[in-house]
Amino acid sequence: MNKILLVFLTILFLNSCSNPTTEKDKGGWIGGEIVNPVSNHILLTKNEKIIDTIPLDSNNRFLYRLDSIEKGLYNFIHNEYQIIYLEPGDSLMIYLNTLEFDESLAFSGKGAERNNFLIEMFLYNEEENQKMPAFYQLNADLFIPKLDSMRQVRLKTLDSFTQKHMPCDSFLEVIQANINYDYFAKRELYPYAHFGRKNIENTNKLSDKYFDFRSEIEYNNKNLQSYYTYYRFLLSHFDNLAFEQYKDQADYDNESYLHVSNKLKQIDKSVTLETLKNSLLRSSTRQFVMNSKNRNEEKLILDLFNSISTDDAHKFELEKLSEASQKIMPGNNLPNVSLVNYENQVLGFNSIIKEPTVIYFWSDKSVNHYKNVHSKVEELTQKYPEFNFLAINTNEDQEAWKRIVKKNNYNKNREFRFQNPKLALENLVISVINKVMIVDKNGVIIDNNTNLFSVTFEEELLGILNQ
Repeated sequence: MNKILLVFLTILFLNSCSNPTTEKDKGGWIGGEIVNPVSNHILLTKNEKIIDTIPLDSNNRFLYRLDSIEKGLYNFIHNEYQIIYLEPGDSLMIYLNTLEFDESLAFSGKGAERNNFLIEMFLYNEEENQKMPAFYQLNADLFIPKLDSMRQVRLKTLDSFTQKHMPCDSFLEVIQANINYDYFAKRELYPYAHFGRKNIENTNKLSDKYFDFRSEIEYNNKNLQSYYTYYRFLLSHFDNLAFEQYKDQADYDNESYLHVSNKLKQIDKSVTLETLKNSLLRSSTRQFVMNSKNRNEEKLILDLFNSISTDDAHKFELEKLSEASQKIMPGNNLPNVSLVNYENQVLGFNSIIKEPTVIYFWSDKSVNHYKNVHSKVEELTQKYPEFNFLAINTNEDQEAWKRIVKKNNYNKNREFRFQNPKLALENLVISVINKVMIVDKNGVIIDNNTNLFSVTFEEELLGILNQ
């Protein structure tokens, strides 16, 4: 951000907070600058509820007044999600570059020290995660001390911050949750990472006290329900509890009907906070529907979801998602979605698909992904010339798409863009960019959701060729 503007706005904010007429201000301000914005606005939400859509000006800056601030966590959304912590009277300046979202994010103004500390804790997590693959190979008597040591480092960092800034109890709860639930998550993952999902029965070799940390889990914390560390932990924790219900019947498979039905029941059993329960149910059911390849199992999961959830909006959303999902089940014809080719011609799938085809998707917002998938497809094209590989860009900007295709020397005959990305993403049930679809020469769906980087992907291609 222009340094003069930054200083001016910061002084303006701090003066407004020190003014006797606003000392008891129940609201506050947020403002800042987005470098390389991907849209003309940001979203501010709390607990999945949109507070407002905040426009960017011609210089990609924004300034927004909240008349009333409920102390706690908010989501700041501009293509990616970022947690911020607000209190009444705050005047928070935000700076970020979308090309390096997490690395560039910085705060100034009143409330900055709290939010910069949140970022520091996030970066601690990232740094620790780099070490974890090696740690998961250790025996439990060596693994747990390593984990305890990392936890103590963060607790000491929190203690230093507390002595210097004297934060309120609400903020301390958030940071302690960050430390504790990240620790719990690693404890939960260890048996699977160490023994492997196929040998998870070896968990009985662990100490009887290994899972004692579960007694510290809060299943109904209203203040943390939108905090990704807490929410993400609960989802993975319920995956583990679900598997414990069927581990004598089948191997671990978090996309199976058996797994998801048990997961929904475990959520229902443990969570009483209605908004959190409904959100966990929605996330788990939505993921199942997105990956479903079986009509009957999908219906059973939706019936179970509808019997537990009390959120009508979630029910309507998943009903519509299921309707789209049913249309792209294996054996159905691929919807004739409109595409735009490099020459700006509008074509349908029907006019393009004349041979067995692998359809993959990419976005200019995920640079590493689109480079990796194109590199992988170049390799697969040489090995499996019987297949056509179609790349479809999911963004709105035609010229930006063409620039990337030209710059990277991609095969223009195999590069397309959705004419109406929003509609196409809905019709093809695409929520993650790494989704891949396979159809036969007649456009009949063989696989509605696979992955180029799956260890079984090439086996699947060979199986299709040998039919």
